[in-house]
Amino acid sequence: MNSIKILHIMQSLGIGGAALSMMATAKYSSKLGGFQHNIMSLAPAKPNAVEKAIEAGMRVINAPDRATLVREIESADIVQVHFWNNPQLYEFLRSNLPEMRLLMWFHIAGDRAPQVITPKLVGFSDFAIACNPYSYELAVFHSLPTEVRCHKIGMVYDGTDFERLSNLQPQVHNSFNVGYIGTVNLAKMHPNYVPMSAAITIPNVRFIVCGGPFQSYFKQQAGLLGATDRFEFRGFVEDIKSVLENLDIYGYPVGEDTYAAAELNLQEAMFAGVPPVVFPYGGIKRLVVDDYTGLIVHSEIEYKQAIEYLYHHPEERARLGGNAREYAQQIFGAENAAKKLNPIYERLLQRPKRDRSWGVMMGYPQVNQLISLEDVTGKAEQLSGAECFIQSLDDTAPEFKISQTSDNIAELFEADRKIASSSTLLATGEGGISQYRDYYENDGYLSFWWGLRDQYQGKYDAALTEFIKAIDLGCNHWRLGWYVAQLALKVNNIPLAKQAVSEVIRAVPDFAEAQELLESIELMSRPGHFSEREEMEFANNLRLREVNLIIFPDWSQPEEPLLEELASIIRAIATHPDKSLMTLLIDTNNITEEEVDAAVSGVIMSLMMEEELDLDDGPDISLLTELTETEWKALFPRVHGKIVMKNENKEATVRIQAENVPQYPLDSISDRRVVRGEDEDSAWMLR
Repeated sequence: MNSIKILHIMQSLGIGGAALSMMATAKYSSKLGGFQHNIMSLAPAKPNAVEKAIEAGMRVINAPDRATLVREIESADIVQVHFWNNPQLYEFLRSNLPEMRLLMWFHIAGDRAPQVITPKLVGFSDFAIACNPYSYELAVFHSLPTEVRCHKIGMVYDGTDFERLSNLQPQVHNSFNVGYIGTVNLAKMHPNYVPMSAAITIPNVRFIVCGGPFQSYFKQQAGLLGATDRFEFRGFVEDIKSVLENLDIYGYPVGEDTYAAAELNLQEAMFAGVPPVVFPYGGIKRLVVDDYTGLIVHSEIEYKQAIEYLYHHPEERARLGGNAREYAQQIFGAENAAKKLNPIYERLLQRPKRDRSWGVMMGYPQVNQLISLEDVTGKAEQLSGAECFIQSLDDTAPEFKISQTSDNIAELFEADRKIASSSTLLATGEGGISQYRDYYENDGYLSFWWGLRDQYQGKYDAALTEFIKAIDLGCNHWRLGWYVAQLALKVNNIPLAKQAVSEVIRAVPDFAEAQELLESIELMSRPGHFSEREEMEFANNLRLREVNLIIFPDWSQPEEPLLEELASIIRAIATHPDKSLMTLLIDTNNITEEEVDAAVSGVIMSLMMEEELDLDDGPDISLLTELTETEWKALFPRVHGKIVMKNENKEATVRIQAENVPQYPLDSISDRRVVRGEDEDSAWMLR
């Protein structure tokens, strides 16, 4: 009897959770039944992933051309698509495909942008599988008619190969070890992972962090909190068994906007008998049974208390760990997943291969079919890159559709504001703005939306480039000209600013703000001129106070001494008796605002936690990002002194030295007071 051919398709074969689950489950599926599993990677696969797939008994079709793709689909008995939002995978699904039996396995929580399980995805498949109970209970599945749901919806956990943990034996160790294994970045981990861990009061505790790539940020936080010796950042670790054997608790706090689903590392920790402490975000809330296989917490304080509780109650650690091990053996793992998948394959084989079109809901009654543009016009829907992105988000981020289609200018400006401040995941994560922009490089709206993000982060030159590109690509609503005019001023391109705002006025003559800006630009053409309104707005934006001090850090210097000096400066001003009258201005020459903001936020957080500094009453802290010559000239009279730094950018200080701004050593600041001249109109000073 010939083997039944299962063709797995994913955007790119790597060694992430979805790929590892696919390979491990295929291995056990072949052992348990007559199934032959092959994998097609639409984009070039990672070489180490190809090796693992071959070890699992799979044939790899790597970045096939169209003819190969069609031939492989036609020869497969079942096509199994492994889904997470990605423009290339969506493009594959929308293409003209041969008849097939299509199974889709969703490796995402599925209810948050940009990783969303949409009705069209579910309808397109012959059978749809959620990889965890949380996703299985989403409305996209459970709002289906009962007969449809029973016919085509299932739940199979993503499964890891527990064989690599065979003969695991807990090892004796001297410290109390709290482990984390997985992606290390701000898009995945709880943003306060380091501070809330450092706040845990346990003798000889160590936090062992395995994974990458964004370790430097967390190392920096640990250093600022004086907790470097409590953290061990190991990077990527292949042999996780040796890590799990030395853990007492698995601390796995992820961010609230996560699309974490079945989390193989968490399954492995539980299989190893290490009790987890987690937040109830994404699919994780249904992987751990609270107070039975681990502890689910809802705040940073609860996280701290849970870790400390388990340290002081070893019998509870043993109870939870034992339950977790038994639960994982019975519920998780690739072998258990294969036992559920194989019957689904067998059911699908009873159905004929079918042709399908994007938007047609396979197996649905006619009354439940979605109405498409083709149904109305008789022409197939041709989507732009931006429209593909909008559809992939379903209704989870309506601001993008509003930004593209609304006629209401107030709605448009509000939508643009929301897009500019999109979460890290939505902006730069898999399936986010940047990935779609790179894939559809000639789409004006995707360039526009990325430009909004750059503008929000203070990357004015980059934002200006994106906006101009967007206009050239046909995204020509007049508000883009308005944004260009404002950015051109930021980068001191007065002619471009004047041209852009003039075009805005021609398009919307009654837009008073544009007329005011044009008048200001014409005044600005006179050297060094700043209108009274602009000067007030400029001062408010920088939160200037009675006395404003400036520093010019050399951001190219080693991180640790530079941040220690920055902490000393902020501490000195934050403890000054006149701090409520002061603003500290920090120059960001040769570094992005995002990097500076992360560094300064880390320093402030450290000072507030370690020294209980209160910054509610001051000082204000403002970052100086790419000021124009006019803005510098407006700022100089309001700067009352420069604090001298050891790690100082000497080139940047030349500008202010020419203005004869007083220079103060840091140790002299506490001896000076903020005073005012005798007359009411006299200037404030530091004396």
